Amino acid sequence: MARLTRRHAIAGLVGFGSVTMAGCGFKPLYETSSSGESASLDMASIRVDRIPDRIGQILRNELTDRLTAGVGPQTTRYVLEVDLKESSAPTQIQTSDTITRYNLRLSASFRLIEIETGKRVYQSSARGVGSYDVVTSEYSTLVAEQETARAAARELSKTIASLLALYFSRDQG
Repeated sequence: MARLTRRHAIAGLVGFGSVTMAGCGFKPLYETSSSGESASLDMASIRVDRIPDRIGQILRNELTDRLTAGVGPQTTRYVLEVDLKESSAPTQIQTSDTITRYNLRLSASFRLIEIETGKRVYQSSARGVGSYDVVTSEYSTLVAEQETARAAARELSKTIASLLALYFSRDQG
């Protein structure tokens, strides 16, 4: 019987939390606005422009998947232009001057352009960072670097998508 009572108490607290969150002005990021539009529909109407190089292709695919998730492609109303820069820097150097670890950084500046007007409606920048070890096998090091770049691109796509969602949710006020 005590276990049932605790569950009811926890359920009551969760329900109370939802009521208090709504009362404090909290607004879900993907909530439908009074005009019937939602941030997720706006995001799904973004076409991600070509991004050069292999890591750019990975970032573009990740962004396209994130922007259309759960909604599917919509009529294109915006174009997202992304300038991507990749750099790496050694982070661990042995006393023999041998580098054993690198940080890989992806930096993106991006612009959201409304197709109808050609106007830049939003711009920002973001970055993704990852690390990999340098080992005696050159192949293993190369694979580690590539996997780190993919993970950094996924992280970067999450950040860009979040910034765009915030832009659209703020714009719909």
